[in-house]
Amino acid sequence: MSSTHSRNLMILPTIRFRLVATSVSEWSSCVLQRAAPVAAVYDRRPWFGASEHGRDAHVRGTWVLSAVIDRRYSYAIWGVAAALVLSCGFSLRAVEPTVTLPPWIVEGHALHDGAGAPASQIVTSDEWAGRDAGTLTDFLGHAAGLIMQESFGGFEPPRLSIRGSGLQSAPSSRGVALLLDGLPLGLADGSFNSSLIDPQLAQRIEIDRGLDAWREAPATMGGALNLVGARGASPVPAAVHAEAGSFGALRANASDGWTQADLSAHGAVSFSRQDGYRDHSGQERSAFFGSLREAGKSGGESTVSVYYARPDYDVPGPLTLTQAQSAPRSVSTDVMRDQPRREAEAWQLAATTSAQAADYAAEGGIAWLRTDDFFRQLQANGISDSQSDDLSLRGSIARRFTIAGSDNRVRLATRASRGWRDNQRLLNNAGQTGALFGRDGLYATTAMLSLEDDITLTSTLTATVGVAEVYTQRDIVDRMPAGTTPVPTTLSLGAAPTLPQASLRWSFRPEAVFFAGVSQAAEAPTFDDLIVVSGVYPRLSRRSQPLQTQRATTWEVGTRGAHGPFSWDVTAYRGDWINEILRLADAKGAALGAVNAGPTRHLGVETTAHWLLLDQGQRLTLNVSGEWNRFYFKNDPVFGRNRLAGAPPHIGSAELLYEHPRGFFGAAGLDWTAGQTPVDHAGRMTYGGHTLTHLRAGWRSKAWTFFVDARNIFDQWHIASTAGVLDIARNPAATSIFLPGAGRGFAIGCEWRR
Repeated sequence: MSSTHSRNLMILPTIRFRLVATSVSEWSSCVLQRAAPVAAVYDRRPWFGASEHGRDAHVRGTWVLSAVIDRRYSYAIWGVAAALVLSCGFSLRAVEPTVTLPPWIVEGHALHDGAGAPASQIVTSDEWAGRDAGTLTDFLGHAAGLIMQESFGGFEPPRLSIRGSGLQSAPSSRGVALLLDGLPLGLADGSFNSSLIDPQLAQRIEIDRGLDAWREAPATMGGALNLVGARGASPVPAAVHAEAGSFGALRANASDGWTQADLSAHGAVSFSRQDGYRDHSGQERSAFFGSLREAGKSGGESTVSVYYARPDYDVPGPLTLTQAQSAPRSVSTDVMRDQPRREAEAWQLAATTSAQAADYAAEGGIAWLRTDDFFRQLQANGISDSQSDDLSLRGSIARRFTIAGSDNRVRLATRASRGWRDNQRLLNNAGQTGALFGRDGLYATTAMLSLEDDITLTSTLTATVGVAEVYTQRDIVDRMPAGTTPVPTTLSLGAAPTLPQASLRWSFRPEAVFFAGVSQAAEAPTFDDLIVVSGVYPRLSRRSQPLQTQRATTWEVGTRGAHGPFSWDVTAYRGDWINEILRLADAKGAALGAVNAGPTRHLGVETTAHWLLLDQGQRLTLNVSGEWNRFYFKNDPVFGRNRLAGAPPHIGSAELLYEHPRGFFGAAGLDWTAGQTPVDHAGRMTYGGHTLTHLRAGWRSKAWTFFVDARNIFDQWHIASTAGVLDIARNPAATSIFLPGAGRGFAIGCEWRR
């Protein structure tokens, strides 16, 4: 990022975490002593306060809890949050249990027991070893329930969705909680830039959806993606990965770890760049993750970590369907003139702790996130230049006891995020930064308090009931000089939905479970939804619009487990949505703003299967995943029962992997999209599916791996996705909204692990 758009990290001296907490109580003290100064310096508004309109009303230099709004929610949630954090500081003395219970298993950031509660799907770093992995789809392509449509064939934000949530929100995404070790890498209003995450730095990725998502992210409609760094007592081996490929691609990452007694450290760094398949699609990203961990007694631990990422990429923009077919590498004349580009930078500092005893477990964490985001869009939208600071807290305590002869496992949890953001809008004068036409102060609060109880009915049947109270506040303060804005954007919106859930789990085999349940989720609008750029260049302006919180009730039934060489995960769901937030674009792909739709319904089936076909020295493995969906309006007065635009009816992938005892391996894979994908809600414009074929081969020893990877080997032309969706395609032939996918490409690489 150029120095013009870089900013000093003024908050860094304020946060002084003790690198290694010698006890859980010291960590708790650190949290309480350091969180308040951060809020005092950077809040300049009440933590839970509604907007105090006026240029100087927000500058007071003190941290005020719940200034104007109904204080029931702020006091309740933050009172419990403080109690949970403080509870981590108490001595965890074992209490003799009344009955003998299965041991607790702490996996990832969720507390499960040995009874086989449904766990989040986990994708480990071993699954993307020995292959070209340049896009988020390459890392998560075989995960169940994820809809990912690439944009330009690199790390830039894809169209990312779980069960249709946030499907129309690229390039600034929402609908999925993006986490690093359980703490947000997105902003407090729920939006995120997925180019800021580099999966190469993670040891694994946890995917929470449906009932699991309610536990971790009830304030988002889709679920959560949690990147997990080094964790646990096992040392992380040193590793180096390097590869080069078509379209000027170069990627490298390295990691190492150190362990001595109860202390351990881990560090990882990565770099990637490519010229891109299309014109004006070059990109470059560097990232770093480091952590220091101290193991506690009885399995607990305390960790401090730092994460940094800096992605810069050009935006080749959309084409008409004719242009995408005849010249897929080209860009429009508007792109050549305006030179759209995005430059971002993010720092996250975090501290977490956990502790366990015979009958209960507790964990807590705090994180500060600083992001800078400069996004030069086409002239119709201008330039967005923003800086934000977001402070997040999380905590939970779980206890087990017996009531009327039934084993109960009760978990009380809280999450809260507060964000301060300064956003400027400027004209794009043929690729140069022009005059300021808007500036807003954006203040978001999202908080959650949940209580759930796992009740063991029999040795194989478990029921879960829970309720979550969610509080959201979105405040916009117009910072333009008086008289320069036709209609000030100042706006204040708040909501406090109550979200219940209930489920049953039947462990019909030791390694398999059948589950069914119902849950509610809610998601407040982001600032990208609430603020709309209007007018015609060079007379651009912006306006704010009130939107309601979207909500959904989702029923699901499924099974996951393993039997011999075969494992599976199959879920069918039905979600009834109200006030679904839909974003619209014009015929050139420029944003028109968001609207609350009438009732909609999301139906789908998610599947993934792993089958070890041969395991007699030589191994032959088949991995298959698929997603069938139908997202549609429910008797809308304009669109009837049409499908929601942007969602392919069916996507899937399959790979057959052969491994020889002497280290040779080879794989053939397919990725496909089937059916007609609507571009507009009226159903006037669609594009068809495609099937891409991939081959890879290599050799692996104890320390070294060499590989060659060929993608789209038949050079199949296809549409990867679209730049937004339309309400009605009024002139399909002239509509520039299509993003062509990359053609045939090759990569060679090597890996070393100690």
